[in-house]
Amino acid sequence: MSEPWDADMFAVPDVSWQTEAPPTRHPFPARYVPGLDAGDEVTIGVPGRYFLDGQVVVTAKHETTTLPGESQGREALAVAAPYGYWLSRAFPTTELIAQKWPVDFTWVYRDELRPEERHPGTSAVAEGPTSWLTHVRPTMQQPPVRHPHPAREAESLTGRTLRLQHERGAWSWWVGVGEPVDRDGDFVVHLMRPPDYWLTQAVLDPDAQVHVVPLHRLWAYD
Repeated sequence: MSEPWDADMFAVPDVSWQTEAPPTRHPFPARYVPGLDAGDEVTIGVPGRYFLDGQVVVTAKHETTTLPGESQGREALAVAAPYGYWLSRAFPTTELIAQKWPVDFTWVYRDELRPEERHPGTSAVAEGPTSWLTHVRPTMQQPPVRHPHPAREAESLTGRTLRLQHERGAWSWWVGVGEPVDRDGDFVVHLMRPPDYWLTQAVLDPDAQVHVVPLHRLWAYD
């Protein structure tokens, strides 16, 4: 008598996770974020006035700075623009322009930790663009919560930070180096790792590593 067919042989791999939306991102005060180190990205600003995303920590060591109009020193972190930071890493003799920014005016974005937020599933894809009204807040005391949306809904992807799930629950950050391209009927986007992207702003490197990823697997944050 012949052996029964092995059902696993005909099983279709579950790839639905490739289109799951990434978690919502929330700003946390840098003072309460352990292990903040050189190369980590932070948001700095003056509460009630403005915020600057994408700044880079220069060193984990805390310093002291005195703000204009104040006599008491504040605990601070040395931060720099990403272009200057990564350029100095590639060329150590390059002068790095950094500034001391008060820890109390520094935030770090982290993923939402609630289980129902981590993998919202494909429903987020079908919802379409969200209204700008969802971002309206009563105050400017801290940076806003960042919500993911499919990259295909963004007006432009060149120079934009994008997120990709390369295996279930494991996310990585990329920067778009062009708009979507039609490759044999599939829309794809050319991407670089953030350090490579910033370095190529100053150094012509024909061999810079560029990755090609399907558009439907990429997400942007607003």
